[in-house]
Amino acid sequence: MAKVNYKDAWQTLKEEILKEYPGAVNIQKYYAGSYEFAIAQKLEEIGKKMDKLDGTHEFSNLLDDMNREEK
Repeated sequence: MAKVNYKDAWQTLKEEILKEYPGAVNIQKYYAGSYEFAIAQKLEEIGKKMDKLDGTHEFSNLLDDMNREEK
């Protein structure tokens, strides 16, 4: 079995979520379908959980930045 660097895998996943979330929210705004809403909600749920588990505020900071841009 190949040795897996879980720390790197975690960071890669978190970076992908941080990158994909803003686009998912924009798509949700244009199409307003339940599928698009579910994707954005799930990414948000995972991002918040990852922040809590790793003790960072990266996803929370992204949400704050996005909220400021909307105003």
